[in-house]
Amino acid sequence: MAKPDEEKEEKEKTWEDHLAAAIKAFRKEMKEGRGELFPEEFRTHRRAAQREMLLAWRSLIDARIEKLEKAEKDKTAAKATRIKVE
Repeated sequence: MAKPDEEKEEKEKTWEDHLAAAIKAFRKEMKEGRGELFPEEFRTHRRAAQREMLLAWRSLIDARIEKLEKAEKDKTAAKATRIKVE
């Protein structure tokens, strides 16, 4: 049987406290490797998908950098000037 102090502490916890404790326990179990929630094949595909997403972002960033560099190059390119001939 629980002691009166323990019952009081348990009653004072909110559902958020219980949820936070459950999430913390789940994460701890996953980090320790005991929880084989996802099969190895899934983890392999997930890592590949993460890599592909990063490569996609890289291509977007590279394209934007090229566009900025081209705009800067075009801006600094020598422009022809008109000279009045008499």
